[in-house]
Amino acid sequence: MARLLRWTLPSLAVLAVVAPAPAQAASGFCSPTGDNCYSVGPVKGVVRLKLATFSFQGSVRVCVTAPDASRSCKPFRLRESRGVFSVDARWSAHFPRKGAGTYRVSFTGPSSSTLFKPSVTFRLRG
Repeated sequence: MARLLRWTLPSLAVLAVVAPAPAQAASGFCSPTGDNCYSVGPVKGVVRLKLATFSFQGSVRVCVTAPDASRSCKPFRLRESRGVFSVDARWSAHFPRKGAGTYRVSFTGPSSSTLFKPSVTFRLRG
């Protein structure tokens, strides 16, 4: 039983991050083909914005919409490791904190027409 839980619990944790809850935006998403995966959420208490792809190279644009509806966008260069190109950015280092509430994050690929949908969210408490 302990062995089953050791494998099942991490799998459920992954599903909880990737699968959106009803009437709520997801904190992570992978395309049906697995070409692109992106997420936002705390890692050791720090909110991280992540995208991984093997479909393209170059830069991505990350936009964060704060609870007050203000929006801030920044470009990030994709870094390559073993054929996968990725971004892993600390939110607080690049985007302004606008108080408690839900922040919406969107990623756009090298061509401005490559908007990754759905956007993902994270929530800050007071």
